[in-house]
Amino acid sequence: MPITQELFALGQAARRLNDGSEQLNALIARVDALLGQLMIGMDYLHPRPLSESVSYDREGKRTIELAYLGYCRVGKGYTLAIKTVRVHESKLAIATETPGEFVTLLQAPRRLRYAAVDVLPELVAGLAHQVEEVAGAMERRCATAEALVRRLEAMVGSPAQPQVVQEAAAAATTHSRPTVPYMMDPSAARRR
Repeated sequence: MPITQELFALGQAARRLNDGSEQLNALIARVDALLGQLMIGMDYLHPRPLSESVSYDREGKRTIELAYLGYCRVGKGYTLAIKTVRVHESKLAIATETPGEFVTLLQAPRRLRYAAVDVLPELVAGLAHQVEEVAGAMERRCATAEALVRRLEAMVGSPAQPQVVQEAAAAATTHSRPTVPYMMDPSAARRR
């Protein structure tokens, strides 16, 4: 095959790769935005690494770099992200090692974005399971608190003052967003 044909084939393949990459990035951004609309507010890391690489320093000490797909807080919000962890064989490195670096999935290298897409269904399933567990625990805690409130109100002889209760509850809110996901109440997004 002449070099001109090989260059043409390379150009065509590169164009297909870049077009596919742009389409994949748009789909990842949509998944990320939809997860954001659920307002989960919880970290989840997929337990299986997306990639693992081993290198050696000048002294022959091994460094293992692992990359994990997660849904976690990066900057000011929760997003799909890649957590990179470096494990050094050196004791000095262990003492000075940071717990990992985060980068949003869309800013991660292509090879990690591509590998992450294959794991996204598992990540969403794991996140859903974790949220379900926390929601179940929350419901049990609410039932316990409600039973306690009823007993205390019976002892006191009257309910707590509604204004005081509302002010205390508002002061305890950890975020200003509503807790009902916009997907369940589409009009909430317009009221914001």
